[in-house]
Amino acid sequence: ARHNASVGEDIRYLRREDANGLGSEDFWIFDSRLVAVLRFDEADTIVGIELVTEPARVVRYSMIRDAAMHHAVAYDEFADRMT
Repeated sequence: ARHNASVGEDIRYLRREDANGLGSEDFWIFDSRLVAVLRFDEADTIVGIELVTEPARVVRYSMIRDAAMHHAVAYDEFADRMT
């Protein structure tokens, strides 16, 4: 993340305990039409990925992302808090 942020990528962090009301799913949004929902086991290892293309579900994940971004902090700020 440090290297990507240094060249302009907007990387933000939101601690799970600060994500009240946003759900517990981990997902990636690609080009507003495709969402990859990551599935984990008890050891926090990825055991599967669900690809979502149904528009209403993609919009729901986009809304969750937007709410998370509102509360998230930039990489540099997050890194400073951890030191």
